[in-house]
Amino acid sequence: MRGRPRDPGLEDRVLDAAIALYAEGGWAAFTYEALARRSGVGKAALYGRWPQRATLLRRTFEARWLAPDRIDTGTLRGDLVALARQVSAVLTGPHAGVMHWRLIDALLFPEVRDATAPYAEAAVAQGRAIVRRAIARGEVVEHVNPGLLMDLVVGGVTNHVGTTPLRLREAMLDKMEAFTSDLVDTVLRGVAQGAPTEQR
Repeated sequence: MRGRPRDPGLEDRVLDAAIALYAEGGWAAFTYEALARRSGVGKAALYGRWPQRATLLRRTFEARWLAPDRIDTGTLRGDLVALARQVSAVLTGPHAGVMHWRLIDALLFPEVRDATAPYAEAAVAQGRAIVRRAIARGEVVEHVNPGLLMDLVVGGVTNHVGTTPLRLREAMLDKMEAFTSDLVDTVLRGVAQGAPTEQR
């Protein structure tokens, strides 16, 4: 006798519930009991697919948080604008609390740190790959530091979102597309200046 057919929507429901729960309360809120209630998926099914909560948390980040590997417009400017807008979307969207909780939980809970570190390292590598593709295409010179360029773009968006007063938040969101374009263009103008000072 055959068992119950596999539910094709189960993972999406769980991941949607997982990112929402984590954004609201971090690791303390990220329990199988809460996930079962929120997703409508039984605890047995959750344990069967993800025996460890930390493994599910990592999968949640991979599927529902920053994903630079999904970006490839064919140009460096296009990729950086897309990345800047991806960052702004997660930092201002309904799950913006994820960033806050991940930083805290990584310090307090070794299992969170160990589970999410590979995701974070992969995201950094994927971001740097954007620059390396541009170097290979000849869009920028080889001396460009991929990590520094990512820091300028991602850090610029993060700082802009984090330091804008709440009373100006709506205006910030209205102007975010223009801001991300201006940020990327400013960074690229700096890159286009040429070789580092010590080589001039």
